[in-house]
Amino acid sequence: MKFKQHPRYPNQIILTETEYWLLTLWDNQYYLGRASIELRDTSKRHLSELSRNEVLELFYIIKQYENALKKSFNTTNFNWTCLMNNSYKEENKNNPEPLHLHVWPRYKEKVSFMDDVFEDKIFGHHYDKNKKKYVKREFLINLADTILSNWKE
Repeated sequence: MKFKQHPRYPNQIILTETEYWLLTLWDNQYYLGRASIELRDTSKRHLSELSRNEVLELFYIIKQYENALKKSFNTTNFNWTCLMNNSYKEENKNNPEPLHLHVWPRYKEKVSFMDDVFEDKIFGHHYDKNKKKYVKREFLINLADTILSNWKE
């Protein structure tokens, strides 16, 4: 399948798009399935500003994504964050980031995918955002295909 690249982050691919949200796979896949969900409406900065329909669609995507990852890789847990800290940095004052959530899939056991092994060495503790395992676009496309093959509408 052909996937679009993220307009602001060319090393990421868009897994799925909805009326309000983009779900994007990151090129740092230390935590296999690492992704973010980004609101299309760039005027909103806080979860409390979301409309009922935006919230319902967000939780629909979360449910579908978690279920697809569990089916694809037997994911044990999911760490979700909505920090928005970069939006308040001086260098971003004229170009704030859209409201978004990060997901850090967590694995109690090692996972093999495309001849590579993924091991969450600190499972049971807070994720480490400094862990790095950059993958090529071909890997992300295969990952996206695998996840979407287990996505239930």
